[in-house]
Amino acid sequence: MVIAVIMAGGKGSRMKSKVEKPLILIKGKPMIKSIIQALYGVEKIDSIIVATTKYTPKTEEYIKNEDIKIIRTPGEGYVSDLRFIISKFNSNEVLLTITADLPLIKSSTLDYVIDKYENCGKDALCVAVHPELFRRYNLKPSWQLKSIIPSGLNILRSINMQQDEEVLLINEMELALNINSQDDIKFLEEHLSSN
Repeated sequence: MVIAVIMAGGKGSRMKSKVEKPLILIKGKPMIKSIIQALYGVEKIDSIIVATTKYTPKTEEYIKNEDIKIIRTPGEGYVSDLRFIISKFNSNEVLLTITADLPLIKSSTLDYVIDKYENCGKDALCVAVHPELFRRYNLKPSWQLKSIIPSGLNILRSINMQQDEEVLLINEMELALNINSQDDIKFLEEHLSSN
């Protein structure tokens, strides 16, 4: 089985919003709620945990009302917080990590990713998007790694060491549209209204 960890502890400084990023409303509900609902729709996910920090206290309060386990991380950055999270699990458990800013993610995509992971024969899987999708819609990626753009969705084992990794390219808007700025919200609203 797979443990899902929603990474919801970033400062969200690029948003320039008084609302913590995971709680920004998309179609009338907090972004993190959309991710939680998608995760609940995946049979192979055994449990859901939300990773928060001192930067996301309101998100933490919201999650307490959702009756989901919380791990408070040091808030020293994504990689450091991920190492902290891994240290809290028994060795070799399978963790699906997803950032709290992918509000379009679907259960069917998560099912597909888990199936690909189980059949790839490697300890880790990074889900990425081709830069062409970003160029086509004039989107700005958070960061680019060679010829791919990591989506914020990964699967790995709970061992605190470099893991042999498969890269899975999925060129879908639900993985390209990380909400990091007001421009991203504007684009998302336009995208939703045209579909």
